[in-house]
Amino acid sequence: MLLLVALSGCRRGGAPLPEGRPVAVATIAPLGDFLRSVAGPDWTVRTVIPPGTSPHVFEPEPSDLRKLVGARVVVVAGAGYDDWMRRILAACASAARVHDAAASLGIGPDAHEGHDHAPLESHTGDAHPEEEGQDGHAHGVLGEDPHWWLSPVLAARSLGPIAEALAAVDPIHADDYRRRARETARAYLDLDAELAATLAPLRGKRFVSAHRAWVYFADRYGLVEAASIEPVPGREPSPRELRALVEEGRRGGLGRLFTEPQFPPAAARVVAREAGLALTLVDPIGGVAGRETYPALMRFNAAAFRRGLLHATGGPE
Repeated sequence: MLLLVALSGCRRGGAPLPEGRPVAVATIAPLGDFLRSVAGPDWTVRTVIPPGTSPHVFEPEPSDLRKLVGARVVVVAGAGYDDWMRRILAACASAARVHDAAASLGIGPDAHEGHDHAPLESHTGDAHPEEEGQDGHAHGVLGEDPHWWLSPVLAARSLGPIAEALAAVDPIHADDYRRRARETARAYLDLDAELAATLAPLRGKRFVSAHRAWVYFADRYGLVEAASIEPVPGREPSPRELRALVEEGRRGGLGRLFTEPQFPPAAARVVAREAGLALTLVDPIGGVAGRETYPALMRFNAAAFRRGLLHATGGPE
């Protein structure tokens, strides 16, 4: 990693930037979209992880690290999802302000440590009853799953703290950041209501995931993530785990296997064939054509879950 940092030219202060635009960096595409929505047109927003790459096994290239040059704010998903970013920034001696989005939501091991935002209640403006989740908890009691953005409610709650991170380095425009955060949060809560209507016929349906990424999504919309091919992200399943999954699939009741662009397709096809499960593609990260923005990504996933689980006995899609 230190060699890559040296090759990248990553250094304190960075190189001069065109037009003096401030730079903010996110590790993954959804966080990049959140940053763009809150920062507005005067910031350059970069995303480090290329589309289609799993953050759990990501190894940065020099071209990836150059995206950090000149960064004033870096937003990480947190909860162990992208810890490599902190190590890179430390090696770079970067002066960037690091914002841990999961910690700002009360999710993950760093949730109760200091993080760079004011209380959540001051950011989202007009409260919606949905903001606390259907089960009344929105502070990570579902566990340590780092894929919190797959709940639009938590995505909406993350925006205020992101605004505060930007305001801390640019206080002159703090009111603009807070206003954009409130506006985008309301749009995400409207998106949540739309997705809830789309997925309403699926309540209680079980599914298998490529890896354990859909805890918050399933909880929000009443689905059951019954099993995962890769129960621990980034670790290949043991033969025993695969046998148990195949046996349960053969007994029936697992619905459909939802695979991902970031997951090896051959592994998903083998498990689907052996367990008698049909395949449908979903995407926890996006950043590709048709799924560039967060709302587009979530609508894609909701449509895929609806299509897959309403036709769980059909063939692969």
